[in-house]
Amino acid sequence: MNYLLEPVIGICRFSFCGNGDWAAYADVEASTDIDLLRLEQAERLYEDGRMALRFYLFENFLLPSLLAQKDPNFVLIVLTSDIMPSKHLKRLHKICGVDDRIIPVVSDAATVHDALMPELARLNAGLSRPLVQFRIDDDDCLSHDYVRELRSYMTRLGDVMPLAYSRSSGVMVTSYAQDGATHIYRAKLPFNSMGTAIRVQKEHTIFSFGHSRLLRRFPAMVDNNGMGFLAIKIDGHDSRPIDMQEHVFKRAYTRLSDTDAETILSKWFGFIGEDGSDRHETLVSQVETAAGLRGTSPKSGPRLKAV
Repeated sequence: MNYLLEPVIGICRFSFCGNGDWAAYADVEASTDIDLLRLEQAERLYEDGRMALRFYLFENFLLPSLLAQKDPNFVLIVLTSDIMPSKHLKRLHKICGVDDRIIPVVSDAATVHDALMPELARLNAGLSRPLVQFRIDDDDCLSHDYVRELRSYMTRLGDVMPLAYSRSSGVMVTSYAQDGATHIYRAKLPFNSMGTAIRVQKEHTIFSFGHSRLLRRFPAMVDNNGMGFLAIKIDGHDSRPIDMQEHVFKRAYTRLSDTDAETILSKWFGFIGEDGSDRHETLVSQVETAAGLRGTSPKSGPRLKAV
């Protein structure tokens, strides 16, 4: 088989309401009624203001980054839940319909694994080894050479399996109301959640394992070449806020000058802005627009309670 012809599988959980690595499920006990918890979380997950933000980030960052890939041989599974309100489901199907490679999967399953396995089984049917999977969130995006570089390394490593991959360098953008400004950093984050990939036995998905543990659990490689991802952090994000006064963040992040940010965006994230435009200003404007949808733009101050 010519493995250059194999698509790589991207997986994005778009407001999937079920057990995974979302913070709401971090400390769930065995006795917890998952179905009840799922319904309780749905009230927060599908609130109109939150969904406006998710759609904005998905349409303006993640999808453009994939449609700009130099290697177009990929599919993206967009996983969501059947309890998403119909108006949001209709919008999601319409957005995904712009390209046959974008596959919406609407599931009634309570876990990411159970929701993904039927579609992964279909994509892997008849193959001698499973396709490579990568994960990406709806508020992050990938460099335009991400799929090409991932395929290059995975092809050279042949039949090694399981095998994990991380593109460790990227750009991090923060726009917190308390900072009063939007900041752009160069980030060094091996085995982060943005584009971490794995080739693994067919009964598993990339979400079967914590992304930060892949390096210690499996044969793994870190690709330090170029820039692999662009991630956005605003108030209400489901992760620890970045505070450059803390040593752990100082080690991983370095502030970028406007000039350096422009160079990096032009070289690896050209889908932001247009040729001849100031991509740095476009990025800042788009991120602050997103923060405004959440009610926490640095320009406007907090208006809504973050959840």
